[in-house]
Amino acid sequence: MKTNVIVKPEVAVSAFYLFFIVHTIQTGAGIMGVPRILYLEAGHDAWISILIAGLYLHFIAWVMISILKEYDSADIIGIQCDLYGKYIGITIGIVFLIYQFFILLSVIKNYVEVVQVFIFPSIPIWLMSLFLLSLMIYCVLGGFRVVVGTSFIFFFMTVWLALTIYKPVTYMNWDNFLPIAQSGPLELLKGAQKTAYTVLGMEILLFVYPYIKNKEKVALPVHIALALTTSLILLVTTVSIGYFGPDHLEQTVWATLSLFKIISFPIIERFDFIAVAMWMMVVIPNIVLLCWMLIHTTNRMFNAPKKKSLYVISGLLFLASILIEYRIDINTLTDTTSKLGFWIVFVYPLFVFLSLKIRKLWRKRRRTT
Repeated sequence: MKTNVIVKPEVAVSAFYLFFIVHTIQTGAGIMGVPRILYLEAGHDAWISILIAGLYLHFIAWVMISILKEYDSADIIGIQCDLYGKYIGITIGIVFLIYQFFILLSVIKNYVEVVQVFIFPSIPIWLMSLFLLSLMIYCVLGGFRVVVGTSFIFFFMTVWLALTIYKPVTYMNWDNFLPIAQSGPLELLKGAQKTAYTVLGMEILLFVYPYIKNKEKVALPVHIALALTTSLILLVTTVSIGYFGPDHLEQTVWATLSLFKIISFPIIERFDFIAVAMWMMVVIPNIVLLCWMLIHTTNRMFNAPKKKSLYVISGLLFLASILIEYRIDINTLTDTTSKLGFWIVFVYPLFVFLSLKIRKLWRKRRRTT
């Protein structure tokens, strides 16, 4: 396997688009229910946990960029094969494949369940899954530039949803945040860890790097994207704690979407229906980017044709989405994905970074002796 990825100039994109790629792949299914999950761990100090998680996000992004800059135009699959050898690299790559499949499936399942709960309780799971997978296939077949264009367009079509949260802000009870810093350090760190599922996806940087033209400018758009993601999580969590209060928030599974229930306009009484429908535009870039990453990994590891891999993976996703039916199974899938993603995205890059530094020092010592 070649370490560097050869990308045609007409396929590559500017580093500017990394902002849309990183932000839209992170903002999706996870942010719908993150306020409750954080509150159960860190209480009303969950906002502190988010700030801790945000700082670590920027640190791990710096680590990833530092790793990628050691090579001309490589992705993580080529880098780990170069560092640890072909067989170990392929083994780790298989773990990546399993993780990517699980997170893609969990995003689909979580959104389908939201549609069933909020809008169409009797809609068949297979019909909704088929619709999402059809959109995914259509976008991915267009190639990398179409995938990037999807994240670019849908970002501007949905970013205005954040402005509608002004109504719940007016009903917030600020006493719900008192006393400040009541949670201990361990609880705050557990809360920060629980944000893992919500911010998974930033590892796409390790795969799209060869497709960037001006690689020297990747850092700024990535860090701006992470700052925006952290700000959105902080916003919805803070508003949810202030609006719902302790007892109600613990029972509200999708707190972010529930905030839309109190919003109404003269011609739109149930804005939450509109919000859930619009949320599909938030989820679609998630699905498309995750699918592209999965197809890219399969092609790099096994040289599998991308189109055939897309159809096979879509078929497996469709079958899995039908088999996983109940809420307890979806929770198990989401929790498993979160735990696996935490080690792959937020711990594994540290080992790669240290391995590169040790090898660099070892080679330098050999040349001087």
